[in-house]
This record gives sequence, structure tokens and C-alpha cells, in this order.
Amino acid sequence: MKINRTLLTYREGQILLLGLFFLACYMLLLVLSTLFFPSYLQQLLSITATNVIFGRMAGLSIGVASQMDTVLLVGLNFWIESIMVLILYPLFVISWTKLESISYPPLREFLLRSKTSAHKYEPFIKRYGVIGLILFVLTPFAMTGPVVGSFVGFLIGFRHEVTLFVVLSSTFVAIIIWVYLIKNFEAVLIHYNDMLLTGVFIAALGMLLWYFIKQYQKKK
Repeated sequence: MKINRTLLTYREGQILLLGLFFLACYMLLLVLSTLFFPSYLQQLLSITATNVIFGRMAGLSIGVASQMDTVLLVGLNFWIESIMVLILYPLFVISWTKLESISYPPLREFLLRSKTSAHKYEPFIKRYGVIGLILFVLTPFAMTGPVVGSFVGFLIGFRHEVTLFVVLSSTFVAIIIWVYLIKNFEAVLIHYNDMLLTGVFIAALGMLLWYFIKQYQKKK
């Protein structure tokens, strides 16, 4: 499948706007939770931060440990991962030919690392096509999953619509599967809920500190 470069800007803009709209809706959800359901706010923030920083399994584990309703947990994580895909995918496509158009250094570095990872898995997914992309998205480890999966879909020439449909539908199925598997360890997670949240908080602070140290070293 050939990609028509003349249509990239228009289509990517539409996808990015949709992602920003979903993000705005999520921010509204946080505001409403703060005003009317403050007991849910910590759960929402913990699951969001954990999913974004450590990946799907960690975010779902936090949700199960805090005994969040299963339907709400699945919907929330799907929403979070959809936002990441719909925002980062068009930015990746734009940066493919014009990386300098991404002026925010951490985002530019993330896209550079993602390019390396996407190239690494490109032969496998290209060999197996859509099935390979589905398997890649189902994997919950670092530098795999829906975001990088969407990047690989672009590299091997899938149309935007095909890439996003396969990635997002596979993401939804993956979340349901992992919630079911994690539920088998629910009693253990609930018992160590406080310890798990503390560990995530410390790890997040450590990563933030590491980032500032790296930025300081670059400036020197």
C-alpha cells in the first residue's frame, strides 16, 4: 500500500484534533471527579500515570488493586491508550520527514527512540501483516503495544484508517484479556495495594529526577 504524501497533513491534522478532543474530555472528567467524586480522583490519576509511564499491565494492576469497577477500568484504560495513539501517531508521521517540526525536546527524543524500536520490529510485522500488528499490540512490554505498533503500521505502508482500526481494536481486546488474567491475582494485589502505590510513586519520582539530571548534564 502506497502512502499519498499530499494527503498526510490533512489526515494527520484530523487524527490529532480527535486525540486532543479526547484528551480535553478526559481533563473534564478529572475536573468533575474533583468536584463531585473526589474519592475516584486518586484512582484516576494513579492509573493514568502508571499506564503512561510503566505501561498497560501496571495501570490495570493498580485499578484491580484499588477494586475499581471492571467496566470502568477497561473503559478508562482504553480511553487513555486511545488518546496516546491518536496524539502521538500523527506527530510521528509528521516527524518522519520533518523531525525539526517537533520543538519539544523530550517528545522529539521519544519519537527518535520510537523510530529505532519501530524499525526493529518492522520486519516481523511486515512478514505477518495485520496478524503481526495485532500480536505486537497485545504485548504489554516497554516499547511495544499500541503507540509503537501504530508507528510500525505507518512504516510498512498501512493506510491511516487500517492502522488505527487494527491498533485500537487490538488494544481493547488486550485490555480485556489482561484484566481477566490480573483478576486471578486480585486478592494479592488488594493486600499489597498501599505498597504498590508507594512503589509506583517512588519510581515516578526517580524517573523525574533522572530526567532533570540528564537535562543538567546536557547543558554542561
